[in-house]
Amino acid sequence: MLIKDSKQLRKLTSSWYASNDFERIEQDIEMETEELAKIIGDDIIEKAQEISDKTNPTDDELKILKRIQLPIALMATYRFFQSNIVSHDQSTRKVKIDKENESLPWEWMLDRDDAAHLSKAQRAVDRLIAFLDKSNYSEWNESPNKKTAKSLFVNNTEVFGEYYPIDNSARFYYLAVPLLREIQVIRLKPVLAEDYTPLLENFQDNDLSDYQKELLDYVRRAQVLATIALAVRRLNTQVLPDGIVKALKSEGQTVNATRPANVDEISYFSKRLELDAFDYIDKIKRKRYENSPEYLEYQLLPKNDPCNKFAST
Repeated sequence: MLIKDSKQLRKLTSSWYASNDFERIEQDIEMETEELAKIIGDDIIEKAQEISDKTNPTDDELKILKRIQLPIALMATYRFFQSNIVSHDQSTRKVKIDKENESLPWEWMLDRDDAAHLSKAQRAVDRLIAFLDKSNYSEWNESPNKKTAKSLFVNNTEVFGEYYPIDNSARFYYLAVPLLREIQVIRLKPVLAEDYTPLLENFQDNDLSDYQKELLDYVRRAQVLATIALAVRRLNTQVLPDGIVKALKSEGQTVNATRPANVDEISYFSKRLELDAFDYIDKIKRKRYENSPEYLEYQLLPKNDPCNKFAST
């Protein structure tokens, strides 16, 4: 494992007691390592393991190792604390507490503590990805998510944020990469038709014409909005950036503004984004055909002639 004992875990999180039984959290550490690998790739996790096993790693190696260890440690302790509110004995579940010196926290206190732990862990993932993006590690550059991102019109976190605020969350961007790919291939490629391949290739070569630059702007807007619409339906609310979550919560317009959005509000929010995305898809179609003879000759309404009667009452 990348984290070997309670002392190391204490140093990373500051909330884990070094005297705690480390075996009780080992399973959480293993599972969170696997979850992080889904975002940054198995190869970079294996590289971190090699560094961890070294006797005298270099300063640069320690730098990347600690950045990978931190989100694992924070998420593992978050999961452990959630499942450790009660103890499990042979007969039943119990709460063990010193009634004279201790008291159980209120539910709202637990909710705030969970939210703080989760937010810290997510920021650690964002920090890790920002570090990897600035590095030249082939294990990261050749990871599945990174390679897929290079094939997208919305190819990084900054571009995504230009069209919809996601709190500069690289973590969310890479979680949304499969959705971005789905929108690009299934919805946008048929709309772009013969313009799709030249637009993508010229974009990757940084050789866009003025026409392609305007077309790309519409494509990106449609891709981002449609992806957010998919994300709120398919992904857990916990993995969404705060900006999206707050937008979801405000849809209800209720006194209890902090409650989670219900199914109807999620559906309404998603449909609004879908309509905005459809509007930009329509703009893509108009842009592609605005100079064609068929488009120039097409009349939205026929010329009215008082001598012609199309209907009578």
